Amino acid sequence: MIKKLLTILFISVILISCVDERDLSKNTVIAHITAQPDGLHPFNDNSMQRSYIFNYTQKTLIKLDIESLEYIPYLVKEIPTPSADNLSFDYEIKEGVKWDDGTAFTAEDVAFSVKLMLCPLTNNAQMKSNYTTVIKSIEIDPGNPLKFTMHALNINWSNLHIFSELYMVQKSLWDPKGVLDNVNFTDLSSENFNETEALQEWFNAYNNADNGYQPEKLVGLGAYQVTEWEASQYITIEKKENWWGANDNSVYNKAYPDKIIFKIIKEDASSYLALKNQEIDVTTRIGTVKLKKLQEREYFNNNYDSDFLNQYSYSYMGLNMKPDGIKRKPYFVDKKVRRAMAYLVPIEEIIEVMVHGKASRQASNISPLKSTYNDTLKLIPLDIEKAKKLLSEAGWEDTDGDNIRDKMINGVKVPFTFELSYMSSATTKEIVLMIKESMYKAGIVAKPTPMDFTLFYKNAMDHNFDGMMGGWGSSASYSNPMQLWHTSSWVNKGSNFCGFGDAESDALIEEANLTLDPEIHRNALLKLQAKIYEEQPYIFTYSSMRKFAIHKRFNNRKMFYERPGVMIQNFELKAAFSSQNLTPTDGQ
Repeated sequence: MIKKLLTILFISVILISCVDERDLSKNTVIAHITAQPDGLHPFNDNSMQRSYIFNYTQKTLIKLDIESLEYIPYLVKEIPTPSADNLSFDYEIKEGVKWDDGTAFTAEDVAFSVKLMLCPLTNNAQMKSNYTTVIKSIEIDPGNPLKFTMHALNINWSNLHIFSELYMVQKSLWDPKGVLDNVNFTDLSSENFNETEALQEWFNAYNNADNGYQPEKLVGLGAYQVTEWEASQYITIEKKENWWGANDNSVYNKAYPDKIIFKIIKEDASSYLALKNQEIDVTTRIGTVKLKKLQEREYFNNNYDSDFLNQYSYSYMGLNMKPDGIKRKPYFVDKKVRRAMAYLVPIEEIIEVMVHGKASRQASNISPLKSTYNDTLKLIPLDIEKAKKLLSEAGWEDTDGDNIRDKMINGVKVPFTFELSYMSSATTKEIVLMIKESMYKAGIVAKPTPMDFTLFYKNAMDHNFDGMMGGWGSSASYSNPMQLWHTSSWVNKGSNFCGFGDAESDALIEEANLTLDPEIHRNALLKLQAKIYEEQPYIFTYSSMRKFAIHKRFNNRKMFYERPGVMIQNFELKAAFSSQNLTPTDGQ
């Protein structure tokens, strides 16, 4: 381990010493990210890094304000008032919103974007159900191209805010021949959806993975455009000329930096050196230990503001409840086994050792920061003996004296040796090794299985894993449990990776969604959390505090609890820096 760390440090020093010192008078922000996005496709990709970049290149009709935590109009004039039956919502797009080619953004683009989200042929199963259960149709006002009505399927908690995370795409760019004009909203919701040859051909082209990587296709209504993508190294976005929102006073339409470079640095040691040498301007992903060490250095504090703030995101260990039984053995089909696993994960030790206490625990899928958190659920402690008892009750015993539990399954003795998948990172690797050591004490072998994001995420959607270390970037807004916890999201290879759910839990999800009554909504969510807690598809590990470091050469360098934690477009280069060719401080 020490040898590897020294090697990483040596390589990092060589890499940084080989580049020229930065000219800090340039109005360019270098933002640190820890992994390459799975792509920047308008609908089909789903990584946290994608969402981070989309803050600057894409727009939604409304959004959750990062500071007030209230929904605000974004591309529309105002938040709509529901009809008397709460099933229709009238919107009017702001005048002057234009695509990069100068054409107006209209209700036609909204209807097109919604069709793409709802269509069975779009490769977006991970989030499709959030919208197919809410939106019935879009009706365009025949007398005003900027007005439209969203008709909802039912009364739904998400009706009013459904457009907060649906990115708008340009109809004339993606569908110049109007292929989707022949598809109406009734067709999209039909069980007998007609996949014509023309539609199949069009969607084959639209779903092509290349569309998530080609800068000319990554067009949005945001102030910035992707101009360069060097695989696994960086993604550059540049401020557009003659952008429609340049004169808007909203903090979300301010665009001070000329260029933002998202620099991919996976190793904490490299991130540490990059900050030490002022090679990056902002990070929310530096490791806790490295940031604490930097905060002890005067030169770092002279150059950067830094802090730890709570966030709504959480990490978990997912257990495959519905394996195929062939490639993936039925290790975790019994909830006694899943609860035993929870007793075997040394969460408190992980928090203390890996993040130096800069994290908090939660017992369910909802953040304790929210009023809908079920605080009656007790945190599960480390208890090896309790885990052993549960494993024995579930039929897992060491029958051959090799210190590994086993069980006869379909006439074959199966040792409890499972793969624990995770996205490659030094921190996660150490966490997995701590889990492995703890589980071995109860006669279980967890085999660390690192992989890159693309393969990890594909295996999760395909249910091709035993156990997996994952995380979700949540928000102060309502997180519709449909995406992660409804059984349809397992059947359709959505984000219910583990196979959780039954008729009871599905009914609770629908009860929470299909109401406008706050008490009914909250009670359904409390019961759903209790159900998830009982079944234990996830072992909720911790919610780490977001780590910030922002260079002091900018004004407006605020930090927020809400994701993404910063508004880079508001970073305004100080006059003192823009008038000088400053070089990095020598950190001794």
